[in-house]
Amino acid sequence: MGSDNAATIDARGRLQREGPEAFWARAAAAHGLTGNLTYPGFLSRTARRLPDKTAMVFGERSLSYRRLFDAVHGAAACLRDEHGIAKGARVALLLENSDIYDIWYFAVMALGAVAVPLNVKLVPAEIAFMLQDAGCVLVLSEARFAETLRGIAPGAGGAPALRLLDGALPGAASGVFDPGAVPIDADAAIYYTSGTTGRPKGVVHTHRSLIAGTLQGPSAWEYDTEQVVNLAVTPLFHIANHTVFLPTLAVGGTLVIDIFGTERMLELIQRHRVTQVFAVPSILLLLTQFEERDRFDLGSVTRVAFGAAPMPVHKLEAVQALFPNAALVHGMGQTECSGTTVTLPSPQAFEKAGSVGINIAGTEIRIVDGSDAELPAGTVGELVARGPNVMSRYLNRPEATADALRGGWLHTGDLGYRDEQGCVYLVDRKKDMIIRGGENIYSSEVEQVLYAMPGIALAAVVGQPSELFGEEVFAFLVAREGAPRLTLDEVQAHCAGSLAKFKRPTAIRYLDALPQTATGKIQKGELKAMLAPPAVQKG
Repeated sequence: MGSDNAATIDARGRLQREGPEAFWARAAAAHGLTGNLTYPGFLSRTARRLPDKTAMVFGERSLSYRRLFDAVHGAAACLRDEHGIAKGARVALLLENSDIYDIWYFAVMALGAVAVPLNVKLVPAEIAFMLQDAGCVLVLSEARFAETLRGIAPGAGGAPALRLLDGALPGAASGVFDPGAVPIDADAAIYYTSGTTGRPKGVVHTHRSLIAGTLQGPSAWEYDTEQVVNLAVTPLFHIANHTVFLPTLAVGGTLVIDIFGTERMLELIQRHRVTQVFAVPSILLLLTQFEERDRFDLGSVTRVAFGAAPMPVHKLEAVQALFPNAALVHGMGQTECSGTTVTLPSPQAFEKAGSVGINIAGTEIRIVDGSDAELPAGTVGELVARGPNVMSRYLNRPEATADALRGGWLHTGDLGYRDEQGCVYLVDRKKDMIIRGGENIYSSEVEQVLYAMPGIALAAVVGQPSELFGEEVFAFLVAREGAPRLTLDEVQAHCAGSLAKFKRPTAIRYLDALPQTATGKIQKGELKAMLAPPAVQKG
């Protein structure tokens, strides 16, 4: 679809895949990616090529490519006629995984409006900020989130309209979206990601960047074939949807959608003869630990892809044993680059275990120092990347945009190095981000909530290693003089009103003082070193 996944050797002896300019020139010529084109307009081409093939499965419902895009047309007509949605309008989606999610997501973009996916785990205060920051005029949701939405106070511009979807397929409609009516460089979606200031940032993607990510995904994750049956149980509201799931529709495969449950996932693989599985490491570890896993025939799986969180190297063998016919593909990326920057070719899964891989086709990467000069192999620096899949900007944050995209490169904030063969190894995160089960948590966001508690003088949040989730949120606290020390339950109760459950500390420890540099900066490296067992309080 996008490119041969084969790597070549550069002048320095490093493995690398096709660069941005060659990739986009070839893709644009092959797929007509110039002028005016929407993301769903691009995907709908498969409906003309394979109209009767199964595109999407959810529960007992199977949709052919023709029926899927008929439903997209119907949903777009509803948005236009009943809600007045037009080009540039911003529409939020607060929906669990289902075929309905993707249908309405496509419908928003088909009109030239901008989709704003929301994490279903967020609390009202978090959702309210995003709705106001993005200027959303409509929220598409479902009854299960009605109570959450009722807790949102109207912003300065008033509350957006609300439409609760009932799971029924929209009827077909014709002449609703014209792929020639919306420029390919127009805004298509805004994905919110936590920022180092503690306030989430809206990552703006265009139709071009999302199409690029979709062309890159199949070769990077090794499923570039019409025969792929891809299982989507991780959240569709994450940017990973654009690099590991939705590209299935571009190559003409079948996407099976559900919500994760250990036994349920194994049943789906067996029932639908799934060939491609993507999951965060915590999901894979739960599958390997499931006592009745041997009841299921998992022999259809030929690729297991994982990312979004570190995978313990010693667990790879257990994953391989569970999926004996599967090659293993590790990778990483971030919201700002449509979900993927690097992947490790499956033949090197064990030889290079611990590496996140090499550049995906269409993306160029470097490891740089503080002056953005490229560093030699083995030297730790910041991972930067460029390519057509990179965001256009952060919404309403020109200074943050200029900093992140300085010199034409996306500065990821991830610290790592390349070995002599060009494979990237990450060693730390410049932004103090915690990754719990694939969910990004910034320590500064949690710390601001902790500082609002009475009796807290200092707070520092770090990631505590977790076999299951990769990391958990651990809070070090210093009490104000004369104030009582709060219990973990009290801390969690305070956080409940401001933070989603996955962001709340699962363990705390009080110290008399926090280690600091001469300039007063808290030394989180020393705090992490204190987390050796057994002295932790767990909730």
